[in-house]
Amino acid sequence: MMDQISICHALAKRNEIDPFLKRMVTGDEKWVTYYNTVRKRSWSKSGETAQTVAKPGITARKVLLCIWWDWKGIIY
Repeated sequence: MMDQISICHALAKRNEIDPFLKRMVTGDEKWVTYYNTVRKRSWSKSGETAQTVAKPGITARKVLLCIWWDWKGIIY
């Protein structure tokens, strides 16, 4: 425990001399799911029955969301 405290104290002192923490960049990734619910539409003339179109199945798609930031904020 004392070693951890002394290492943290040494890093805090080092950061005062050479601000290395401002040069650090970190990132995170997350899989985000969204659903595709697009339906095809058709027009019909007056008096005619509309063309029947089967409702497409709702499909889940995943996108990998990546974010990178430093001490100022989001980079990319």
